[in-house]
Amino acid sequence: MEQTRRRLLTASAVLGTGALAGCSTVTDAIPFIGGGGLGNYQQWVYPADQFNQDADSLNFDGTNQKGIYDSRKAFYPSTYSSLAANYGTVGLTGRSVSMDLGLPEGRVLKGSYDTAAVVAELEDDANTQYESDGSYSGYELYVPSDRDTPSQAVAVSNNAIVFGRRVEPPFGADWDAVAATDVVEGIIDTSGGSGTRAVDENDDLTTLVNALNSGTNVSGGTRADEVDSDQADAESGVFDGQVASGQSWSVNGNTTSRQWVFVFDSEGDVSTTDLNDWVEANDTGGVFTRARNVKVSQNGRAGVVTAKIDTYDLFR
Repeated sequence: MEQTRRRLLTASAVLGTGALAGCSTVTDAIPFIGGGGLGNYQQWVYPADQFNQDADSLNFDGTNQKGIYDSRKAFYPSTYSSLAANYGTVGLTGRSVSMDLGLPEGRVLKGSYDTAAVVAELEDDANTQYESDGSYSGYELYVPSDRDTPSQAVAVSNNAIVFGRRVEPPFGADWDAVAATDVVEGIIDTSGGSGTRAVDENDDLTTLVNALNSGTNVSGGTRADEVDSDQADAESGVFDGQVASGQSWSVNGNTTSRQWVFVFDSEGDVSTTDLNDWVEANDTGGVFTRARNVKVSQNGRAGVVTAKIDTYDLFR
């Protein structure tokens, strides 16, 4: 199966891997956000060095798990199994989550759930029991009850569930560790507008997000340095002058639309010839093996490749 992005949904240390419990309490009390897409996921994305001061690149990965569940019969069975997710720590299944956004130090869930039931799951989790640690900006904060220095924290409100992990500086760094609760509060501030959003200070990320379709899945990131000619390998999808990249895929019944976006340092660095070379190099045994209607275009300093594929063949 083609592996296009890192799968953290069931193995994440932030979410935990406990058995699902309390799923019968999930309700439709909160409307889904963004329909078939992910809504304004970018409002949660903070600058790369907000918590880890040594970080100089940023990655994000957002999935509409409800969209995957609703289209489950269209996927190849093992593909659906690999994409589906349960959230045992908070007692949710994928069909309840309209946005699962993975960030460098945390995760955000939005969707339809009963807040009291989520809290009950946290306080009675089979792996790690949580206890209240106060409130912040309309969220109730929870940390593991058996640890003096919590490695993770969870914030719950009617709007979203936010996870954060403690950030430790590397040996010799001149900055202090960031508590898990401070990470959670920082993510909440980012969404609320009182904290800095990455799209407000990083032009490369802004260009990427503006070019990406808000589909069933959207992922991407920025680079610490632009790709130089010695690093470039067009057939592998690494291009001279590239500063950011991302992709999206959007399921519409039996057909899925795919998109790849490559952001360059300047408009003059965009080479549709190189993009076509990448497509041709991956037309047999690569990502375009079963694709059709493949198109290559330029949008400012972004190079864009789009294609369609049968949902049944996605990632096979």
